[in-house]
Amino acid sequence: MRVFPEERTVPPTLRPLVLPLLVPLLLAAAPPVAAPAPPSLEDAVPDTFTGVERVVAVGDVHGDVDALKEVLRLAKLIDGKGRWSGGKAHLVQTGDIPDRGEHTREAFELLMRLEGEARAAGGRVHALLGNHEAMNMLGDLRYVAPGEMASFADQSPEPDASGSPRGLNGHRAAYGPQGRYGRWLRTHPAVVRINDTLFVHGGVAPEVPAKTLLELNRWVRQDLFPGNPPGGARDPQGPLWFRGYALGQEEEAAPALEAVLQRFGAKRMVMGHTTDRDGKIRTRLDGKAVFIDTGLSTGYGRHLSALELRGGKVTALYVDGRVELVAGKAGKVSP
Repeated sequence: MRVFPEERTVPPTLRPLVLPLLVPLLLAAAPPVAAPAPPSLEDAVPDTFTGVERVVAVGDVHGDVDALKEVLRLAKLIDGKGRWSGGKAHLVQTGDIPDRGEHTREAFELLMRLEGEARAAGGRVHALLGNHEAMNMLGDLRYVAPGEMASFADQSPEPDASGSPRGLNGHRAAYGPQGRYGRWLRTHPAVVRINDTLFVHGGVAPEVPAKTLLELNRWVRQDLFPGNPPGGARDPQGPLWFRGYALGQEEEAAPALEAVLQRFGAKRMVMGHTTDRDGKIRTRLDGKAVFIDTGLSTGYGRHLSALELRGGKVTALYVDGRVELVAGKAGKVSP
């Protein structure tokens, strides 16, 4: 029988060794995997959702991840192990996850994980931009707690300068466009509409230079990307800062809110930002303005609450029961 030369090139006893030897060589020759591109101002940021059966909204967290977990369990959105159990429900967190508390990173990580778990179950998690997210991304660190700052130390290989707070370099890197949390936050909107309700951190003033949610969210986000004209993240009348519906005179606030709701095709607006010290969700302006920052974090009294919108009903959820909110008035507490 004729033996061809190529059959003699790899003896049978050595053939099993060829593949392990070749794999490292092939991997070394392969082009490196490119790092994902940083987020862009022009990226699509979904802002409108319809046909949602149940929506739960939670206000300002301010670094208290345990309080956040407790209120999500109260609303039956997570189970005892912290996993998504809300099915097709939508969770809206209306901003101000960071500052004042020491467990901001854990709160970010929780919501980042729940985003994926909720999507897999047919639901959604919407973590909206608040003024404190914007402040951290823009370098305004007035309200960052020392322990909170130190928790970011591992996010940068550069040691902090002598005399500077521990974790300062890591915090700057983490909130930058390429950072773990800055990248994530820059893909999020400031305002969403779910069914017939607008959700926002501060409030949408009638003077905002936008006719659509796409334009409105772009105006806010343009402050978070270099090289753009001033936008709505810094503007004191922008959606992250405005308090006109919470604190303004009703005769002025009512027509302003009505004009904004008509412009964006909604019936009500749900807002955080302005803390109600009695720990109760409040409505104004014939029930069209709903304020859900009840002081969730320990620093504000740890008043646990969430807002539920379901079947045309607007209901406040508390540890001691549910309160249906009707036309600016609180209904009867039910267990």
